Amino acid sequence: MNRLLRYAAYVVGLAVLPSIATAASEPPPRKAGLWVVTSKDNPFANWSACVGDSNDNVIDSDIWDNFAKECQVAHTEKTADGQTVFAYCESGLTGKVKLLVEFSGDFQKDYHLESTTVFTGKTGQEEGQTFTIDGHYAGACPADLPVGKKKMAR
Repeated sequence: MNRLLRYAAYVVGLAVLPSIATAASEPPPRKAGLWVVTSKDNPFANWSACVGDSNDNVIDSDIWDNFAKECQVAHTEKTADGQTVFAYCESGLTGKVKLLVEFSGDFQKDYHLESTTVFTGKTGQEEGQTFTIDGHYAGACPADLPVGKKKMAR
């Protein structure tokens, strides 16, 4: 519930805040190498990923594929632990989506992301989905996992 209240505060705040450049919304790139990503509340968010360059964007790879093309950042805010990004996105499945991502960590050893999406459901009512993921650096990429690829956990 606390998360939905924060979300509501962001929506209200957007009415008075100017748009902020997308570059300001990007978390730092992850250290090159193997990252193990886990989620306690999303069974589809468990994988290993080989990261290899400074163009790495954890929001694009872990939360919303094609984030830069499909989403427009409306607001960013630094927090005591990291940063919050609020964006409007377009989904082929649900249409317009409000996306709130909170991230923290050093992106050298670990990071934590909380993502909330809000969209209009089949009944015409707003529906929301929240999940968390944790990423941990695991060393060099194995030979069978090329840079930019993921291997889903079983």
